Amino acid sequence: FLTNNYLREEMSSNTHAVEQHVEWLYAFDVHCNSFFPVFVALYVIQYFLSPLLLAHGFVPLLLSNLLFMVALSYYHYLNFLGYDVLPFLDKTTFFLYPIGFIIILSPF
Repeated sequence: FLTNNYLREEMSSNTHAVEQHVEWLYAFDVHCNSFFPVFVALYVIQYFLSPLLLAHGFVPLLLSNLLFMVALSYYHYLNFLGYDVLPFLDKTTFFLYPIGFIIILSPF
């Protein structure tokens, strides 16, 4: 929805090009490809690190927050890469903005 309504390049009225849109299946494929590393980090790696992460103290808290921060940031970065390859999209760096919010909010 965001890419089709806000991130497409404006077509000039005298061009003979076909107006292009992002297909929903492409968006779903980008999401699935971005979510798989998140799944691996937050379910598989977290499972093997659970004895360390369940301990009491500051270090386990820091490691668990860091794991979530890296996984969610990587999801948004892969989303950016998936949409950045489309030549008719402009300002795809919009997909990188949540990484800044994740970094700012992770200590809280």
